[in-house]
Amino acid sequence: MGDMNEMRLRRRAAGLRIATRVTIFALPAVVVAFGELAPAQDLLAVAKMPGTVIATFDPGTMAPWQRHVAVLVSLVPVAFLMLALRHLACCFGNFAQGHTLTAENARHFSRFGAGIAIAVIASLITTPALSVILTLGMPVGERQLAIGVDSNQFVSLLVAGGAWIVGAIMAEGARAAEENAQFV
Repeated sequence: MGDMNEMRLRRRAAGLRIATRVTIFALPAVVVAFGELAPAQDLLAVAKMPGTVIATFDPGTMAPWQRHVAVLVSLVPVAFLMLALRHLACCFGNFAQGHTLTAENARHFSRFGAGIAIAVIASLITTPALSVILTLGMPVGERQLAIGVDSNQFVSLLVAGGAWIVGAIMAEGARAAEENAQFV
């Protein structure tokens, strides 16, 4: 029974590794496509602009260069998220090979948590930058600086903290397992 559960977990880990890697490559493509193709009002919503600004926004005030710069700025937190997911994919890959409680996995999982936290912090910084970039073409007095925090960011920080703690616990477990292996 134990072997069947282990094989099932290893297959799931292999599947999650593939899904994580696909996500790593898809994320920047989705951000670029959205940034270049979405209606201007949708971009303002991402920049956490107030609904009144979005409702009265004239898309003609947005130059193409603003979209391009907004896409580049939007890719900053995505880059950190991609690095975090790379560490998670490494964990899944190790799990799929049957390597579970190792110092390497502990490091990867802690770095996954750190990457998520850095991505959230980067999004807190890039959101105001996006609001300024996207409204630069508006008349003086109508340009905006929006600062916004949402529940997804708080939840992501909790996940990041949880991953960091679990990584530390895994490191202790790996150390104890290594010590026990030396006695045998």
